[in-house]
Amino acid sequence: MSFSSQLGDFTVTAIDNVEQVFRGTCIGLFTRVIRRTPVQSGRLKGNWQTDINQPALGQLTTTDSSPLNTIDIGSEARVRTGVMRATLQDTVFFTNNLPYALIVENGNYSNQAPQGMVKVSVLELEQVVQQQAAQL
Repeated sequence: MSFSSQLGDFTVTAIDNVEQVFRGTCIGLFTRVIRRTPVQSGRLKGNWQTDINQPALGQLTTTDSSPLNTIDIGSEARVRTGVMRATLQDTVFFTNNLPYALIVENGNYSNQAPQGMVKVSVLELEQVVQQQAAQL
């Protein structure tokens, strides 16, 4: 095998590994946010949306009434489906367009998530990336 083909193989493997870490990090981060989303009716937890290259603009009728720190199978499937479509050239958006999502995120409404959902999860981003990289 020539050096050129070895270099080509290495490049393909490296890009594949980076994509796996990228996708795994998105899934891990988004799952943490969903698990931290407080549940009253389940509408807020069920409205997290994953989109590629542009944020979702609408609201879902889906609910996820699974208790705090758990995730509905449908919610996790939606996250995985959305993220797995992404490439390294894409921007992955994770949005919740319910009018009270920001109020809950800022800790002004729920005793279940007084520190929010997103900002607490983002603080763990480095840990999520390291976990994903360790799986290679």
